[in-house]
Amino acid sequence: MQLNTIATYCLEDNNGVHVFHLACRQAGLKPISQPFWATLPFADIFVSIMPNILHQLLQGMMKHLIKWLIKIYGPAAINSHCKAMLPNHKTMLFMKGIATLSRVSGQEHKRMCTILLGLIIDLPLPCALNSSRMIKVVCVLLDFLYLAQYTSHTNETIHRLQDSLATFHNNKAIFINLGAQDHFNIPKLHSLSHYESAIWQFRTTDNYNTEQSECLHIDLAKDAYCVTNHKDEYSQMTIWLERQEKIERHVAFINWRQQDHQHDPPSRTPIGPPCVPAQ
Repeated sequence: MQLNTIATYCLEDNNGVHVFHLACRQAGLKPISQPFWATLPFADIFVSIMPNILHQLLQGMMKHLIKWLIKIYGPAAINSHCKAMLPNHKTMLFMKGIATLSRVSGQEHKRMCTILLGLIIDLPLPCALNSSRMIKVVCVLLDFLYLAQYTSHTNETIHRLQDSLATFHNNKAIFINLGAQDHFNIPKLHSLSHYESAIWQFRTTDNYNTEQSECLHIDLAKDAYCVTNHKDEYSQMTIWLERQEKIERHVAFINWRQQDHQHDPPSRTPIGPPCVPAQ
């Protein structure tokens, strides 16, 4: 793929702009003139696109899978099974169903995955088709999701990861047969084929998952913005965050005093607005 991409970008040198743009469009590439990474001697630009559990699986393939299942079984059947779910340990109940939800977060998609198989296990497929193939394709994609999140891997777990993906590809045609999807030319589905090599090269996916940075974005940006009046919000957000940090340090100090000074006192470094150090 790397050689084909570089060859496509090299067409600009000996061909006209029209030929170059047409070749890029057919290859699904942006018509970039002389990409900076083409002549880098010790860098592979394609390796920089890392696996991402949040956006490629939870907000990617799982989002597609839930949409396909709702289209196949119908929103009424899916929602009725959601409402019939009994409370269980660490299980989120969707009392209004999942078919009408919008702006679903990654955490909500993660909660949906825990009950997804239970929602369709006894639902009949259209035209009285055998549902075993559908159950298998949902199971293996869920297996891939959970295996990809392991904090430690062995040869066996990585082989099971690849077997789950291969089984999904062997049975995914059922979604086309039932009219839920027209094709599988989905970049996020293609990205799953790189998880094995990424784990071998860069170890477990928790080292480069964006869930942590997304969580910080909520804590430091979204929550702070919600407490403002949405006018001149930056200064208000900064003040609110500074106050939150002071409260957290004060709470830590109170807890330390209540524990009879069993540990070193928490840091008492004054908190102030960020400033640029003198040159």
